[in-house]
Amino acid sequence: MIGLSLGKKAVKYGYKRAGIPGAIATGSATAVGYLVVKRALESRTGERNVDAAIDTDRIKSAVDEGGVRAVTDRETLESAVDEDQLDSAVDIGNVQSEAENEAADRERDSDDNPTG
Repeated sequence: MIGLSLGKKAVKYGYKRAGIPGAIATGSATAVGYLVVKRALESRTGERNVDAAIDTDRIKSAVDEGGVRAVTDRETLESAVDEDQLDSAVDIGNVQSEAENEAADRERDSDDNPTG
């Protein structure tokens, strides 16, 4: 549910900046950035409900400023992940590595299938 809310905010922001193409680009990039962080956290913690630990506004800001790859930055992850919301300890370095792998997979997928 949090991802949907984040996507709606990003689409609205993108639409205001550049119309429909901006809405699509911004909404898509933000959703992918959020998904990268979520999957990296799930993978490294073994938890399935990590949504509450992710600061969606920080993810959106990072993606707006630097694209999807911005969410793989250690400082971004440290500010976007609230470790107190997780049931297990998390090593941000491991999450960063996993996020980099996830982002690379997403890039490969989009390169392999440029139409969607």
